[in-house]
Amino acid sequence: MIRFICCLILLSSSTLVSAKNWLLHADIRHRPPEMIIEDNRATGPLKDVLDEAANMIGYKIEWRIAPFARSLKGLENGKVDLVPRVIKTKEREAFIDFLGPIGHRQKDIVFLVRKGKEKLINDYDDLYNFEIGIKRDTAYFSRFDDDQKLDKKLLLDDRNMSSMFAAHRFDVMIVLDKDSIESAFKQIHFTDYAYADYKFKQNIGIFYGLSKQSANTKVSSELSRVLLDMFQSGRVAQIYQNYKLEPPLRLF
Repeated sequence: MIRFICCLILLSSSTLVSAKNWLLHADIRHRPPEMIIEDNRATGPLKDVLDEAANMIGYKIEWRIAPFARSLKGLENGKVDLVPRVIKTKEREAFIDFLGPIGHRQKDIVFLVRKGKEKLINDYDDLYNFEIGIKRDTAYFSRFDDDQKLDKKLLLDDRNMSSMFAAHRFDVMIVLDKDSIESAFKQIHFTDYAYADYKFKQNIGIFYGLSKQSANTKVSSELSRVLLDMFQSGRVAQIYQNYKLEPPLRLF
């Protein structure tokens, strides 16, 4: 009997270790409409796509709500396995495997100013006349990111940026996610903003970032293949349509 009980304990322990090995840790943030955080609950097509893809290769995703700066650090040190919608840059390729893309998005970079000031920025060179609020650890576009002559004010997140702009701490803000910053303004009942005439037009790939320091790097090629299959088969489009959203563009 004692030997039987011991065997059961060992079997249980082995099962728990095995279950733990089939778990992936992913971070998510509020980036409407593709990632939504409401009442501490995460939803959205990018979450559903990754949940389904992971399930196809025998894994489950454990999600954590976190600001992007913390998630990026987690990808760098391997404490986070995956993060949805990480913009691909040469600097990030040193510590991230980019899975996908599952399509492309027209993602123009815009510059937020106060109402009536839209014509102050008509081209890139006009940016040198202003202090510009930027979000920490965000990739915008190469010329801007690498330009050391611009006067950039580093800020933590959309909540911080919106309150600082409302308090007249800077005159111009660079924006990647219009929905997100407008949601932050709405929360503080601030409406004195508009978008400058100049914007940087671009299409970006929708990638999932997998940490190269992750203990689960072995899933990289298989998970990337499944994600691409889901896109090419129309499954990604289906998931987006479940949220009444336009699916990502097919540019390849």
